[in-house]
Amino acid sequence: MTYQEIESKVEAFMAAQGSAMPVIVAYGLMNAGKSFLMNMLTEHVQQEYFKTNDLRETVENKRCVSRQCVYLDTPGLDANDEDDAHAQSGAHEGDIVMFVHQPQGELEKVEVAFLRKLGASLGEHASSNIVVVLSKIEKETPEKIAQIEARIGQQCAEVLGFTPPVFRVSGKLYQDGILRQKDTMVAASGIDALLAHVQQAVADVRAVRAEKSRLAIDAMLKDVEQAQRALRRDRNSVRATVASRFGAFNEQIKQLRSFLDDSAASFKRLQG
Repeated sequence: MTYQEIESKVEAFMAAQGSAMPVIVAYGLMNAGKSFLMNMLTEHVQQEYFKTNDLRETVENKRCVSRQCVYLDTPGLDANDEDDAHAQSGAHEGDIVMFVHQPQGELEKVEVAFLRKLGASLGEHASSNIVVVLSKIEKETPEKIAQIEARIGQQCAEVLGFTPPVFRVSGKLYQDGILRQKDTMVAASGIDALLAHVQQAVADVRAVRAEKSRLAIDAMLKDVEQAQRALRRDRNSVRATVASRFGAFNEQIKQLRSFLDDSAASFKRLQG
């Protein structure tokens, strides 16, 4: 590897160190409760940041930067092709994915198809990066929620090859609990448990990134050492080549000097 290549590699690495914080991205069908959930997670309890409505509201990816991470809301799946394209683009920058499902039943075909694509795009990190969130649990009985959760677990195992953690949440219960200062309602909402999981996942992402940075630095140091060894080899090779090519010439010069010295001595003796 040349020094120019190493320099480019180092510059790219340094630029990446100042890049985006870990990204938490939410996916789900239209009206699954993604935007409302994101408002609760980002402490926009009274004044919403992510627009919510019974109609199609989120039409492009929208982000909110917190102290630890970036929350990214995406358009509802299966609204139209353009919205799906926006949503899919978020998968490329999401470190942790919250797949939000309103528990009216099992995952729909479009959700299953999207999870399949999502799992493929995340690759080896899928099992630690995907979280399923059952929203609006206040609208169903605990028994029905448990049945839906079990079925979704089966579907995820079939599609992803693993069962991601599932969180049952009620954004409405959380909001009411905060506004009415009812700790029992807040606890029952499940939002704090989800938030704790997200915060731990963010810490894990940072740890993984730190380890990747350490490995990248080690690799670049090895590249530098190899380049230095190559440079020394090239320098020694040049010296050997120069010595070889000029060895005969130097010998001739030495013989010439000896001849001149001998000739000068002979002339002096003749003069004497």
